[in-house]
Amino acid sequence: MFTFTHRNPEMKLDKNHTALVLTDIQNEFLQPGEQPRYYALVEDALKKRNVIANLDALLKTAQELGYFVIHSPHWYYPTDGQWVVAPGAIGDYLRSIGFCGRKDPVDLEGFHGSRADYYEPFKKYLMDGHTCTTAPHKHFGCEANDVIKQLHMRKVGKVIMAGPVANICLESHMRDIIEAGIEVAMVRDAVAAAVNEEGNGYEAAMINWRFMANAVWTTEETIKRMKMAA
Repeated sequence: MFTFTHRNPEMKLDKNHTALVLTDIQNEFLQPGEQPRYYALVEDALKKRNVIANLDALLKTAQELGYFVIHSPHWYYPTDGQWVVAPGAIGDYLRSIGFCGRKDPVDLEGFHGSRADYYEPFKKYLMDGHTCTTAPHKHFGCEANDVIKQLHMRKVGKVIMAGPVANICLESHMRDIIEAGIEVAMVRDAVAAAVNEEGNGYEAAMINWRFMANAVWTTEETIKRMKMAA
């Protein structure tokens, strides 16, 4: 059997043209709830790789060094209940639990502290006046929001990516960003993924990233490279 072993040239960061891109930094993914919700699907993976602490370290470094930070949240509004197209297995499940639901795009009644809200310990980064939170992604990737636009308008040519759903939303964002002609480094221990009867979503993501991403780094290595490029 022929095994693919080719490696990309080392991706080199350029602070003025590099962004940290995160998806789904919300209570639904990072905070236990009163009832089993999405967090329950990734809880073990979050703990196994110390994901929350690693995300904190990435955000702290980006804030201190002045890197661009782009956050793509996942929100649904009541009008999204009008969809008649089948959203796929995970989409159907999320719809059934009222996942990341908001009352309205501009009305924040009931938002603060909800499952859709930002993860509280990270608000000091996400609401620092520098981080750009984009329009929500409604399925998995960037097609429904302005992530690519925000990167292009900053002349970003390289991104560092992390988030709690490695093999779904984060990977979909990665694919879209690569298609937009931007280099991508994925942070392998600042991500989680669920397990289903077919296997481990984290392992599936690692296999795909090995083929597609420009680099796959640990949090420690990523921070070292961010500091060297600053």
